[in-house]
Amino acid sequence: MTKPKDSELEFPLTWHFRIIAEDQKHMCFMIEKVLLELDIHDEVTQGNSSRQGKYATFNVTVTVNSKEALDLIDHKLCNIEGVRMVL
Repeated sequence: MTKPKDSELEFPLTWHFRIIAEDQKHMCFMIEKVLLELDIHDEVTQGNSSRQGKYATFNVTVTVNSKEALDLIDHKLCNIEGVRMVL
């Protein structure tokens, strides 16, 4: 899937974030905490874990009102300790 160009995005939009992180017991809480700081109350769900159980995916779908808000959410999620990638 190719990322749409900024000019192709029409706000508000619904955006699905997939977060790949170390599979720590408190990771879901840490993600929810960051989202709450951004006044986002959408549910975070845990997806699959890696074969050895070291990593897991976490999913959240949010409504975003601007490119700046989208970038801020992405930046905050990427800076959580233990997060390896945000898609």
